[in-house]
This record gives sequence, C-alpha cells and structure tokens, in this order.
Amino acid sequence: MPAPYDGRFKLLAEEFPGLLLRLLGIVEPGCSLETIDVLRELQLDPVQVDHVYKIGNDRLVHFEAITSWRADRVPKLALYRFLLHQKFALPMDSYLVLMAERYAPRTLPERIVYEEHDGFRIETPYRVIRLWEIDPAIAFEPGCEALLPWVPALNSGTDDLVRATEAIQHLSEHPDQAPYAVDTMIGNLAVLASLRYDKLEIRKLLEKLQRKIMLSTDLFTDSWLYKDGKAEGEAIGEAKGKLEGQREDLRTAFQLRFPEAPLPPEIETLTNLDAIQQAFRAVLQARASHEAITAIQQAVQ
Repeated sequence: MPAPYDGRFKLLAEEFPGLLLRLLGIVEPGCSLETIDVLRELQLDPVQVDHVYKIGNDRLVHFEAITSWRADRVPKLALYRFLLHQKFALPMDSYLVLMAERYAPRTLPERIVYEEHDGFRIETPYRVIRLWEIDPAIAFEPGCEALLPWVPALNSGTDDLVRATEAIQHLSEHPDQAPYAVDTMIGNLAVLASLRYDKLEIRKLLEKLQRKIMLSTDLFTDSWLYKDGKAEGEAIGEAKGKLEGQREDLRTAFQLRFPEAPLPPEIETLTNLDAIQQAFRAVLQARASHEAITAIQQAVQ
C-alpha cells in the first residue's frame, strides 16, 4: 500500500504530467510531451511511484519521488534507468524528487547505485529536486488548478496556504473549472500540508474552509499524518508483496532483454528470494534467450 504522500504524487504524475514537469522545472510551457506508462512498459508493481516521459523525440525523463530515503527503494532508480535504456535507446535524465525537508538526508550520494551481493552493479547519474524549494506561483496560473493542493508542500507561507484554500473554495462554486472533485482536492491539500506545517495550524484553516463550503467532517478522517498502527500495517503489506515484486522484476528483465521469447512459466513457481535474485542477474547477463531460460529453470531446482 503506497504512503499517502507518494500516492498523491503518483496521481498527479499520471493525470497531469505536463503540469508536474512544469512544476519541477523540467519542461517549459508548450513543450512536446509523450507520457510513457512505465508500469505497463516494464510491467512493474503498480504501487511503485516511478515515472518516465518522452520529451520531444530526443530524450526520456525518469524520476522517483520519495518522502524519506529508503535504501531498498532508491537504488531501483538505477535499475529502471538501465531497463528503460535497453528498451528505448534514448538519452535519459534521472531525477530524485525529495518531498519533505525534515526527512531529507543531510548528504546525498554523487551517483545512485543498484548492487547485488555477488557484485553485479549498476550506477547512474541523477539530479535532485527539492519540493520545498519550488515557487508555488505556478499553481495560481489559469489551467494549473490541479497543483493547488501542492501549494503547502512548496516554498510557501501561510498567505499562500490561505490563497490556495480560497482558490479551492472558488472551484467549489464553479465545479466546471475544477480539475477533479473539490473534496478530493481539499483532502490532498490536508495531507500535503502536513509535510511542512503544524497540524493544529492546518486543522484551523481547513475547518474554516469546511464551514464555508459545507463539507462533511468525514472528509478529514484520513487526511492527517499516519495514525497509530498504520505504518506497521503498511510494512506488513509490503513484506507480503516482496516475493511477487521480485518475480515482477524478473519478468520485466526477461521481456525487455528477449521480447521475442515467451515468458518462462517457471517464474511463477519461484518462491525463494535468493533464487529469484540469482535468476534475475543471470537474465541481465545472458547473451541469448535460451541461456536466460536455462538460468530460470535452474533457479527453480
């Protein structure tokens, strides 16, 4: 189950990619943009928050958004970059989007490294985008209303937060101008505000907004920071999905390396993480599909 911040970033990336890339300073208005569904192209686990876009016909932009550094997740930026390059053979810019200053590492590595225990290693250059350093002015431009819930996570002050809530209030009175449901926008604003603002301050502002546009109090039930036990439940769910996630990585690697070959059915029978990882490395290093298939079959044994 994705974290609340990551989930909202994922929705913005999927529904309004042009606005997101403008917000992050990656493209200019009017830039030719083709959205590539990285989940479909690489057949990745849908809870991953990983995105890739084709800019014109010249390059790919690939980025990962994180609330806090995770040693088991960040290195996959290098892995996915490698797999995307294998598939599209285009120059690529990789970005790591840090969403919260208080969770950001004091120092960051010069390059992101994906490494296996046997020495298999992929390194990638990357650029860092700090969300809290971005000017929120773009959110108030016509046609950029989908960015209003993100104002509190940007380089904003209380006045900006008030202005954003007032703009959302205006959308409640003119729903034809709203990019999506106003109650969803307010719920997203509440979650994202908690990245930078005091909880009590947010509550007072949102309760004022709630009275103005007559929203149900149920809207805010899941809008705050993690409740007791929620993080634990997410960790359990993540552990249960790890095995399938590893199998997905193996399927992805095989299909990208050998698109003409049918997917080996033995992958579905793999239940040992070490064996899956061994097969994964062998597929990346295989020179032909029959070598990769043999490695997978041996991993089952």
